[in-house]
Amino acid sequence: MFTVPELMVEFPEQLWLEFDRRERSAAWPNDGKYSYDAARWNAFLNRLCLTLVIPWLEEESGLAAKVWPSEADLPGIWEVVNGTAVALDKKRFVLIPSEALDIAEFCVPQEWVDIPSWAGDYYLAVQVNPDGGWLRVWGYATHEMLKSKGIYDELERCYCLRREDAIENLNVMWVAVEVGADERVPVKPLPVLSAMSAENLLAQLSRCSPYSPRLDVGFEQWGALLDSASWRQQLYKRRMLAVAGDVAKDVAPAPASTVVNLSQWFENVVEAGWQTIEELFGAPEVNLALRFRSPGSESGSPEAIANQIRHIYTTSDEGLLKIAAQRLGEIGKGYPQAVEALIYLLGKTTDEETRWAAAESLWKIDPGNPASGVRRVKDLGMQIAGHAVALMVAALPKAGGKLAILVRVYPLGGKTSLPPGLRLAVLDEQGDIFLEAQARDADECIQLKLGGTRGEWFSVKVGLEEVSVSETFVI
Repeated sequence: MFTVPELMVEFPEQLWLEFDRRERSAAWPNDGKYSYDAARWNAFLNRLCLTLVIPWLEEESGLAAKVWPSEADLPGIWEVVNGTAVALDKKRFVLIPSEALDIAEFCVPQEWVDIPSWAGDYYLAVQVNPDGGWLRVWGYATHEMLKSKGIYDELERCYCLRREDAIENLNVMWVAVEVGADERVPVKPLPVLSAMSAENLLAQLSRCSPYSPRLDVGFEQWGALLDSASWRQQLYKRRMLAVAGDVAKDVAPAPASTVVNLSQWFENVVEAGWQTIEELFGAPEVNLALRFRSPGSESGSPEAIANQIRHIYTTSDEGLLKIAAQRLGEIGKGYPQAVEALIYLLGKTTDEETRWAAAESLWKIDPGNPASGVRRVKDLGMQIAGHAVALMVAALPKAGGKLAILVRVYPLGGKTSLPPGLRLAVLDEQGDIFLEAQARDADECIQLKLGGTRGEWFSVKVGLEEVSVSETFVI
Protein backbone atom coordinates (compact mmCIF):
# COMPACT_ATOMS: atom_id res chain seq x y z
CA MET A 1 0.00 0.00 0.00
CA PHE A 2 1.30 3.43 -0.97
CA THR A 3 2.00 6.05 1.67
CA VAL A 4 0.72 9.59 1.24
CA PRO A 5 4.19 10.96 0.37
CA GLU A 6 4.48 8.28 -2.31
CA LEU A 7 1.01 9.12 -3.66
CA MET A 8 1.98 12.80 -3.78
CA VAL A 9 4.94 11.88 -5.99
CA GLU A 10 2.70 9.69 -8.17
CA PHE A 11 -0.01 12.36 -8.57
CA PRO A 12 1.79 15.71 -8.14
CA GLU A 13 -0.98 17.84 -9.69
CA GLN A 14 -3.51 16.74 -7.08
CA LEU A 15 -3.85 18.00 -3.52
CA TRP A 16 -3.06 15.48 -0.76
CA LEU A 17 -3.81 16.28 2.88
CA GLU A 18 -3.39 14.13 5.99
CA PHE A 19 -5.33 14.26 9.26
CA ASP A 20 -4.86 12.58 12.62
CA ARG A 21 -7.18 10.86 15.06
CA ARG A 22 -7.85 14.09 16.95
CA GLU A 23 -8.98 15.93 13.81
CA ARG A 24 -11.11 12.97 12.80
CA SER A 25 -12.81 12.90 16.21
CA ALA A 26 -13.40 16.64 16.16
CA ALA A 27 -15.18 16.35 12.82
CA TRP A 28 -17.77 13.90 14.13
CA PRO A 29 -21.09 15.71 14.78
CA ASN A 30 -22.60 15.96 18.24
CA ASP A 31 -25.44 13.64 19.16
CA GLY A 32 -28.85 14.99 18.25
CA LYS A 33 -27.53 17.10 15.39
CA TYR A 34 -28.98 15.00 12.55
CA SER A 35 -32.09 12.89 12.17
CA TYR A 36 -30.60 9.77 10.52
CA ASP A 37 -27.28 7.93 10.30
CA ALA A 38 -26.51 8.73 6.66
CA ALA A 39 -26.82 12.47 7.37
CA ARG A 40 -24.45 12.18 10.34
CA TRP A 41 -21.86 10.42 8.19
CA ASN A 42 -22.35 12.96 5.42
CA ALA A 43 -21.82 15.80 7.91
CA PHE A 44 -18.66 14.08 9.19
CA LEU A 45 -17.15 13.85 5.70
CA ASN A 46 -18.07 17.44 4.88
CA ARG A 47 -16.70 18.81 8.14
CA LEU A 48 -13.44 16.90 7.71
CA CYS A 49 -13.19 18.18 4.14
CA LEU A 50 -13.94 21.75 5.20
CA THR A 51 -11.41 21.72 8.06
CA LEU A 52 -8.55 20.60 5.83
CA VAL A 53 -9.32 22.28 2.50
CA ILE A 54 -10.13 25.81 3.71
CA PRO A 55 -6.53 26.53 4.88
CA TRP A 56 -5.28 25.42 1.46
CA LEU A 57 -7.77 27.67 -0.34
CA GLU A 58 -6.72 30.64 1.78
CA GLU A 59 -3.02 29.95 1.32
CA GLU A 60 -3.29 29.62 -2.45
CA SER A 61 -5.52 32.65 -2.93
CA GLY A 62 -4.26 34.97 -0.20
CA LEU A 63 -7.92 35.64 0.68
CA ALA A 64 -10.06 34.87 3.71
CA ALA A 65 -12.48 32.01 3.06
CA LYS A 66 -16.09 32.25 4.22
CA VAL A 67 -18.50 29.35 4.49
CA TRP A 68 -21.64 29.98 2.42
CA PRO A 69 -24.27 30.87 3.40
CA SER A 70 -22.99 30.65 6.99
CA GLU A 71 -21.61 28.17 9.50
CA ALA A 72 -25.00 28.08 11.24
CA ASP A 73 -26.71 26.98 8.01
CA LEU A 74 -24.55 23.90 7.50
CA PRO A 75 -26.57 21.39 9.58
CA GLY A 76 -29.72 22.28 7.62
CA ILE A 77 -27.89 21.66 4.35
CA TRP A 78 -25.99 18.53 5.40
CA GLU A 79 -29.21 17.00 6.73
CA VAL A 80 -30.45 16.69 3.15
CA VAL A 81 -27.65 17.41 0.62
CA ASN A 82 -23.97 16.50 0.27
CA GLY A 83 -21.52 19.34 -0.32
CA THR A 84 -20.26 22.60 1.16
CA ALA A 85 -19.80 26.00 -0.49
CA VAL A 86 -16.91 28.32 0.36
CA ALA A 87 -16.60 31.91 -0.87
CA LEU A 88 -13.28 33.54 -1.72
CA ASP A 89 -14.09 37.13 -2.52
CA LYS A 90 -16.55 36.88 -5.45
CA LYS A 91 -15.76 33.29 -6.40
CA ARG A 92 -17.55 30.30 -4.90
CA PHE A 93 -15.96 26.89 -4.50
CA VAL A 94 -18.21 23.88 -3.86
CA LEU A 95 -16.51 20.98 -2.09
CA ILE A 96 -18.05 17.57 -2.85
CA PRO A 97 -16.58 14.85 -0.61
CA SER A 98 -16.88 11.13 -1.30
CA GLU A 99 -15.38 8.07 0.36
CA ALA A 100 -15.80 5.95 -2.79
CA LEU A 101 -12.65 4.14 -3.92
CA ASP A 102 -13.70 4.38 -7.55
CA ILE A 103 -13.13 7.88 -8.93
CA ALA A 104 -14.14 7.10 -12.49
CA GLU A 105 -16.58 10.00 -12.37
CA PHE A 106 -17.30 13.15 -10.41
CA CYS A 107 -20.95 13.51 -9.36
CA VAL A 108 -22.41 16.77 -8.05
CA PRO A 109 -25.93 17.00 -6.52
CA GLN A 110 -28.29 18.99 -8.72
CA GLU A 111 -29.00 21.45 -5.91
CA TRP A 112 -25.48 22.90 -6.24
CA VAL A 113 -25.90 23.35 -9.98
CA ASP A 114 -29.52 24.28 -10.69
CA ILE A 115 -30.58 26.36 -7.68
CA PRO A 116 -29.44 29.79 -8.91
CA SER A 117 -28.43 31.09 -5.48
CA TRP A 118 -26.49 27.89 -4.71
CA ALA A 119 -24.50 27.60 -7.94
CA GLY A 120 -20.72 27.75 -7.69
CA ASP A 121 -17.87 28.72 -9.98
CA TYR A 122 -15.58 25.78 -9.20
CA TYR A 123 -16.50 22.30 -7.94
CA LEU A 124 -13.77 20.32 -6.19
CA ALA A 125 -13.83 16.50 -6.28
CA VAL A 126 -12.63 15.35 -2.84
CA GLN A 127 -11.90 11.72 -2.03
CA VAL A 128 -11.82 11.06 1.72
CA ASN A 129 -10.22 8.02 3.37
CA PRO A 130 -11.22 8.22 7.05
CA ASP A 131 -9.40 5.03 8.04
CA GLY A 132 -6.24 5.91 6.12
CA GLY A 133 -6.15 9.44 7.54
CA TRP A 134 -5.99 11.32 4.25
CA LEU A 135 -8.03 13.09 1.61
CA ARG A 136 -7.21 14.30 -1.85
CA VAL A 137 -8.67 16.82 -4.26
CA TRP A 138 -8.24 14.81 -7.42
CA GLY A 139 -9.73 17.32 -9.84
CA TYR A 140 -12.28 20.02 -10.41
CA ALA A 141 -14.99 21.15 -12.77
CA THR A 142 -16.59 24.50 -13.50
CA HIS A 143 -20.31 25.20 -13.48
CA GLU A 144 -20.19 25.53 -17.26
CA MET A 145 -18.45 22.13 -17.59
CA LEU A 146 -21.09 20.38 -15.47
CA LYS A 147 -23.91 21.88 -17.54
CA SER A 148 -22.29 21.23 -20.93
CA LYS A 149 -20.37 17.97 -20.40
CA GLY A 150 -21.98 16.48 -17.33
CA ILE A 151 -24.42 13.60 -17.72
CA TYR A 152 -27.59 14.24 -15.75
CA ASP A 153 -28.65 11.26 -13.63
CA GLU A 154 -32.42 11.53 -13.24
CA LEU A 155 -32.62 8.84 -10.55
CA GLU A 156 -30.04 10.43 -8.24
CA ARG A 157 -30.55 14.01 -9.44
CA CYS A 158 -26.91 14.80 -9.95
CA TYR A 159 -24.56 15.86 -12.74
CA CYS A 160 -21.83 13.30 -13.39
CA LEU A 161 -18.59 14.15 -15.19
CA ARG A 162 -16.25 11.44 -16.41
CA ARG A 163 -12.84 11.54 -14.76
CA GLU A 164 -11.13 12.33 -18.07
CA ASP A 165 -13.45 15.33 -18.55
CA ALA A 166 -12.57 16.83 -15.15
CA ILE A 167 -9.43 18.94 -14.81
CA GLU A 168 -6.81 17.26 -12.65
CA ASN A 169 -4.25 20.07 -12.59
CA LEU A 170 -5.42 22.45 -9.86
CA ASN A 171 -2.96 25.11 -11.01
CA VAL A 172 -5.22 25.62 -14.04
CA MET A 173 -8.04 26.57 -11.67
CA TRP A 174 -5.93 29.15 -9.87
CA VAL A 175 -4.89 30.72 -13.17
CA ALA A 176 -8.57 31.02 -14.12
CA VAL A 177 -9.34 32.56 -10.72
CA GLU A 178 -6.49 35.03 -11.17
CA VAL A 179 -7.74 36.26 -14.55
CA GLY A 180 -11.34 36.44 -13.28
CA ALA A 181 -12.78 33.94 -15.73
CA ASP A 182 -16.60 33.73 -15.76
CA GLU A 183 -17.29 30.06 -15.06
CA ARG A 184 -21.03 30.12 -14.41
CA VAL A 185 -23.81 29.81 -16.97
CA PRO A 186 -27.43 30.93 -16.55
CA VAL A 187 -29.85 28.40 -15.08
CA LYS A 188 -33.62 28.29 -15.20
CA PRO A 189 -35.24 30.34 -12.40
CA LEU A 190 -37.18 28.34 -9.83
CA PRO A 191 -40.84 29.01 -9.10
CA VAL A 192 -41.85 31.07 -6.08
CA LEU A 193 -43.68 28.87 -3.60
CA SER A 194 -46.78 30.14 -1.90
CA ALA A 195 -46.89 29.83 1.87
CA MET A 196 -49.51 27.11 1.56
CA SER A 197 -47.40 25.09 -0.91
CA ALA A 198 -44.34 25.45 1.29
CA GLU A 199 -46.30 24.38 4.36
CA ASN A 200 -47.60 21.29 2.56
CA LEU A 201 -44.09 20.37 1.45
CA LEU A 202 -42.72 20.86 4.95
CA ALA A 203 -45.40 18.63 6.43
CA GLN A 204 -44.60 15.90 3.88
CA LEU A 205 -40.80 16.11 3.98
CA SER A 206 -40.44 16.47 7.75
CA ARG A 207 -41.43 12.89 8.47
CA CYS A 208 -38.83 10.65 10.07
CA SER A 209 -36.88 8.72 7.44
CA PRO A 210 -33.55 6.87 7.18
CA TYR A 211 -32.69 8.87 4.06
CA SER A 212 -32.78 12.39 2.65
CA PRO A 213 -36.21 13.49 1.37
CA ARG A 214 -34.59 15.29 -1.59
CA LEU A 215 -35.98 12.78 -4.13
CA ASP A 216 -39.49 12.58 -2.67
CA VAL A 217 -40.86 15.57 -4.64
CA GLY A 218 -40.10 17.20 -7.99
CA PHE A 219 -36.90 19.19 -8.23
CA GLU A 220 -38.54 22.55 -8.90
CA GLN A 221 -40.55 22.34 -5.68
CA TRP A 222 -37.60 20.94 -3.75
CA GLY A 223 -35.19 23.54 -5.11
CA ALA A 224 -37.57 26.40 -4.38
CA LEU A 225 -37.98 25.14 -0.80
CA LEU A 226 -34.21 24.92 -0.22
CA ASP A 227 -33.65 28.29 -1.89
CA SER A 228 -35.40 29.93 1.07
CA ALA A 229 -33.22 30.02 4.17
CA SER A 230 -36.33 30.24 6.33
CA TRP A 231 -38.05 27.20 4.86
CA ARG A 232 -34.78 25.25 4.80
CA GLN A 233 -34.33 25.88 8.51
CA GLN A 234 -37.95 24.97 9.14
CA LEU A 235 -37.41 21.65 7.36
CA TYR A 236 -34.33 20.90 9.46
CA LYS A 237 -36.00 21.86 12.74
CA ARG A 238 -39.12 19.83 12.02
CA ARG A 239 -37.15 16.75 11.04
CA MET A 240 -35.23 17.00 14.29
CA LEU A 241 -38.43 17.50 16.27
CA ALA A 242 -39.99 14.50 14.54
CA VAL A 243 -37.09 12.32 15.69
CA ALA A 244 -37.16 13.74 19.21
CA GLY A 245 -40.89 13.15 19.47
CA ASP A 246 -40.88 9.59 18.18
CA VAL A 247 -37.63 7.63 18.18
CA ALA A 248 -39.22 4.21 17.82
CA LYS A 249 -41.47 4.61 14.80
CA ASP A 250 -41.98 6.74 11.73
CA VAL A 251 -44.62 9.33 12.59
CA ALA A 252 -45.24 12.67 10.90
CA PRO A 253 -45.15 15.73 13.14
CA ALA A 254 -48.40 17.36 14.06
CA PRO A 255 -49.71 19.66 11.32
CA ALA A 256 -48.53 23.22 11.77
CA SER A 257 -51.01 26.07 12.09
CA THR A 258 -51.79 28.16 9.05
CA VAL A 259 -48.93 30.42 8.03
CA VAL A 260 -50.00 33.93 7.04
CA ASN A 261 -48.26 35.18 3.87
CA LEU A 262 -47.93 38.96 4.16
CA SER A 263 -46.62 39.41 0.61
CA GLN A 264 -49.82 37.90 -0.77
CA TRP A 265 -51.90 40.49 1.07
CA PHE A 266 -50.70 43.01 -1.51
CA GLU A 267 -52.42 40.82 -4.14
CA ASN A 268 -55.60 40.71 -2.02
CA VAL A 269 -55.00 37.05 -1.14
CA VAL A 270 -55.88 36.91 2.55
CA GLU A 271 -56.11 33.92 4.88
CA ALA A 272 -59.40 33.03 6.60
CA GLY A 273 -60.12 34.98 9.75
CA TRP A 274 -58.30 38.16 8.71
CA GLN A 275 -60.63 41.09 8.04
CA THR A 276 -60.63 44.77 7.26
CA ILE A 277 -61.19 47.26 10.08
CA GLU A 278 -64.68 47.97 8.72
CA GLU A 279 -65.57 44.27 8.67
CA LEU A 280 -64.49 43.65 12.26
CA PHE A 281 -65.45 46.87 14.00
CA GLY A 282 -68.48 47.61 11.85
CA ALA A 283 -67.34 51.19 11.33
CA PRO A 284 -65.11 53.13 8.96
CA GLU A 285 -61.53 53.76 9.99
CA VAL A 286 -62.24 57.37 10.83
CA ASN A 287 -64.76 56.27 13.50
CA LEU A 288 -62.30 53.82 14.99
CA ALA A 289 -59.71 56.60 15.05
CA LEU A 290 -62.16 58.80 16.95
CA ARG A 291 -62.71 56.01 19.43
CA PHE A 292 -58.99 55.86 20.21
CA ARG A 293 -58.08 59.46 19.41
CA SER A 294 -55.88 61.66 21.53
CA PRO A 295 -57.56 64.33 23.67
CA GLY A 296 -57.86 67.56 21.81
CA SER A 297 -58.23 66.05 18.32
CA GLU A 298 -60.61 68.20 16.27
CA SER A 299 -61.41 69.35 12.79
CA GLY A 300 -58.97 71.87 11.45
CA SER A 301 -59.35 75.08 9.49
CA PRO A 302 -58.14 75.28 5.89
CA GLU A 303 -55.28 77.44 7.14
CA ALA A 304 -54.20 74.85 9.72
CA ILE A 305 -54.32 72.07 7.11
CA ALA A 306 -52.35 74.15 4.61
CA ASN A 307 -49.74 74.86 7.27
CA GLN A 308 -49.14 71.14 7.93
CA ILE A 309 -49.02 70.40 4.21
CA ARG A 310 -46.42 73.14 3.74
CA HIS A 311 -44.24 71.50 6.43
CA ILE A 312 -44.32 68.20 4.56
CA TYR A 313 -43.15 69.74 1.30
CA THR A 314 -40.54 72.12 2.69
CA THR A 315 -38.89 70.71 5.82
CA SER A 316 -36.39 67.89 6.22
CA ASP A 317 -36.71 67.73 10.00
CA GLU A 318 -38.10 64.24 10.73
CA GLY A 319 -39.62 65.38 14.03
CA LEU A 320 -41.65 68.11 12.31
CA LEU A 321 -42.57 65.78 9.44
CA LYS A 322 -43.93 63.20 11.85
CA ILE A 323 -45.98 65.81 13.71
CA ALA A 324 -47.35 67.19 10.44
CA ALA A 325 -48.34 63.70 9.28
CA GLN A 326 -50.08 62.93 12.57
CA ARG A 327 -51.88 66.27 12.56
CA LEU A 328 -53.21 65.74 9.04
CA GLY A 329 -54.69 62.45 10.18
CA GLU A 330 -56.70 64.39 12.76
CA ILE A 331 -57.80 67.38 10.70
CA GLY A 332 -57.36 66.49 7.02
CA LYS A 333 -60.50 64.43 6.34
CA GLY A 334 -62.11 65.57 3.08
CA TYR A 335 -59.05 67.43 1.78
CA PRO A 336 -57.47 65.79 -1.29
CA GLN A 337 -54.38 67.97 -0.82
CA ALA A 338 -53.79 66.36 2.58
CA VAL A 339 -53.99 62.90 1.02
CA GLU A 340 -51.52 63.92 -1.71
CA ALA A 341 -49.09 65.32 0.87
CA LEU A 342 -49.15 62.12 2.92
CA ILE A 343 -48.54 59.99 -0.18
CA TYR A 344 -45.65 62.28 -1.10
CA LEU A 345 -44.23 61.92 2.41
CA LEU A 346 -44.37 58.12 2.24
CA GLY A 347 -42.18 58.24 -0.84
CA LYS A 348 -39.94 61.03 0.40
CA THR A 349 -38.76 59.83 3.80
CA THR A 350 -36.95 56.67 4.84
CA ASP A 351 -37.56 57.26 8.53
CA GLU A 352 -39.70 54.38 9.81
CA GLU A 353 -41.57 56.39 12.44
CA THR A 354 -42.46 59.14 9.98
CA ARG A 355 -43.62 56.63 7.34
CA TRP A 356 -45.89 54.87 9.82
CA ALA A 357 -47.30 58.20 10.97
CA ALA A 358 -48.14 59.04 7.35
CA ALA A 359 -49.65 55.58 6.73
CA GLU A 360 -51.83 55.77 9.84
CA SER A 361 -53.10 59.19 8.87
CA LEU A 362 -54.01 57.87 5.44
CA TRP A 363 -55.94 55.05 7.11
CA LYS A 364 -57.98 57.72 8.87
CA ILE A 365 -58.65 60.23 6.11
CA ASP A 366 -58.53 58.02 3.00
CA PRO A 367 -59.18 54.38 4.02
CA GLY A 368 -58.06 51.83 1.44
CA ASN A 369 -55.52 54.08 -0.26
CA PRO A 370 -52.92 51.65 -1.71
CA ALA A 371 -50.06 53.98 -0.74
CA SER A 372 -50.72 53.16 2.92
CA GLY A 373 -49.72 49.51 2.47
CA VAL A 374 -51.88 46.59 3.54
CA ARG A 375 -53.56 45.93 6.84
CA ARG A 376 -55.77 43.25 8.32
CA VAL A 377 -57.17 42.52 11.76
CA LYS A 378 -58.17 39.24 13.42
CA ASP A 379 -60.61 38.72 16.27
CA LEU A 380 -58.82 36.52 18.80
CA GLY A 381 -62.11 36.06 20.66
CA MET A 382 -62.17 35.35 24.37
CA GLN A 383 -59.04 33.19 24.23
CA ILE A 384 -56.84 35.55 26.25
CA ALA A 385 -57.87 34.64 29.81
CA GLY A 386 -61.47 35.63 29.10
CA HIS A 387 -60.62 39.00 27.53
CA ALA A 388 -61.68 39.78 23.96
CA VAL A 389 -58.93 41.37 21.87
CA ALA A 390 -58.05 41.81 18.20
CA LEU A 391 -54.64 41.52 16.55
CA MET A 392 -53.89 43.97 13.75
CA VAL A 393 -50.97 43.50 11.34
CA ALA A 394 -49.95 46.08 8.74
CA ALA A 395 -47.15 46.09 6.16
CA LEU A 396 -45.49 48.88 4.19
CA PRO A 397 -43.21 48.17 1.19
CA LYS A 398 -39.58 49.27 1.45
CA ALA A 399 -36.69 49.34 -1.00
CA GLY A 400 -35.08 46.05 -2.00
CA GLY A 401 -38.22 43.95 -1.60
CA LYS A 402 -38.32 44.49 2.17
CA LEU A 403 -41.35 45.19 4.32
CA ALA A 404 -41.89 47.38 7.37
CA ILE A 405 -44.36 45.62 9.66
CA LEU A 406 -46.57 46.91 12.46
CA VAL A 407 -48.39 44.61 14.90
CA ARG A 408 -50.96 46.02 17.31
CA VAL A 409 -53.51 44.69 19.79
CA TYR A 410 -56.91 46.39 20.31
CA PRO A 411 -59.56 45.68 22.96
CA LEU A 412 -62.92 44.28 21.86
CA GLY A 413 -66.26 43.63 23.55
CA GLY A 414 -67.05 47.29 24.07
CA LYS A 415 -63.88 47.91 26.07
CA THR A 416 -61.75 50.98 25.42
CA SER A 417 -58.61 49.74 27.16
CA LEU A 418 -56.61 46.53 27.32
CA PRO A 419 -56.31 44.40 30.47
CA PRO A 420 -53.17 45.45 32.38
CA GLY A 421 -50.34 42.96 31.95
CA LEU A 422 -51.43 41.81 28.47
CA ARG A 423 -48.24 40.88 26.56
CA LEU A 424 -47.47 41.27 22.87
CA ALA A 425 -44.31 39.56 21.62
CA VAL A 426 -42.58 38.95 18.28
CA LEU A 427 -40.54 35.76 17.96
CA ASP A 428 -37.91 34.85 15.38
CA GLU A 429 -37.66 31.62 13.36
CA GLN A 430 -36.01 29.83 16.29
CA GLY A 431 -38.88 30.76 18.61
CA ASP A 432 -36.86 33.34 20.55
CA ILE A 433 -38.52 36.62 21.57
CA PHE A 434 -36.81 39.68 20.09
CA LEU A 435 -39.52 42.31 20.63
CA GLU A 436 -42.02 42.60 23.47
CA ALA A 437 -44.55 45.07 24.88
CA GLN A 438 -46.92 44.95 27.87
CA ALA A 439 -50.16 46.81 28.49
CA ARG A 440 -50.36 49.23 31.41
CA ASP A 441 -53.44 50.63 33.12
CA ALA A 442 -55.79 52.33 30.62
CA ASP A 443 -53.68 51.48 27.51
CA GLU A 444 -55.98 51.68 24.47
CA CYS A 445 -53.59 49.52 22.45
CA ILE A 446 -50.04 48.15 22.43
CA GLN A 447 -47.87 47.75 19.37
CA LEU A 448 -44.48 46.67 18.00
CA LYS A 449 -42.65 47.50 14.77
CA LEU A 450 -40.22 45.33 12.85
CA GLY A 451 -38.85 44.78 9.34
CA GLY A 452 -37.93 41.83 7.16
CA THR A 453 -37.23 40.47 3.71
CA ARG A 454 -39.13 38.07 1.51
CA GLY A 455 -39.03 34.48 2.76
CA GLU A 456 -38.33 35.35 6.41
CA TRP A 457 -40.60 33.97 9.13
CA PHE A 458 -41.74 35.37 12.45
CA SER A 459 -44.46 34.70 15.00
CA VAL A 460 -46.64 37.01 17.07
CA LYS A 461 -47.79 35.93 20.52
CA VAL A 462 -50.53 37.63 22.55
CA GLY A 463 -50.85 36.46 26.14
CA LEU A 464 -52.09 37.20 29.63
CA GLU A 465 -51.12 35.23 32.74
CA GLU A 466 -50.60 31.63 31.55
CA VAL A 467 -52.76 31.88 28.42
CA SER A 468 -51.47 32.89 24.97
CA VAL A 469 -52.40 32.77 21.30
CA SER A 470 -49.82 32.73 18.48
CA GLU A 471 -49.91 33.52 14.76
CA THR A 472 -47.09 32.66 12.34
CA PHE A 473 -46.19 34.85 9.36
CA VAL A 474 -43.94 34.62 6.31
CA ILE A 475 -42.93 37.74 4.44
